[in-house]
Amino acid sequence: MNQTILEFFGIVGIDVVPPTNLAELIPYLLSVFVGLLLVLAVFRSFTSILTGFFAFIRRV
Repeated sequence: MNQTILEFFGIVGIDVVPPTNLAELIPYLLSVFVGLLLVLAVFRSFTSILTGFFAFIRRV
């Protein structure tokens, strides 16, 4: 699990070292939030594609 989280932060472009003050914390949290939104958007689009595909198969 630790390796997966480190890989996610590496893909998003966030340093693994946590921020030390509030000036570093706000951009860090924004980057994490944007990264999570992007991952959720990919899963949502993948789900909608699969739903449409299975709906098409049921009609045929």
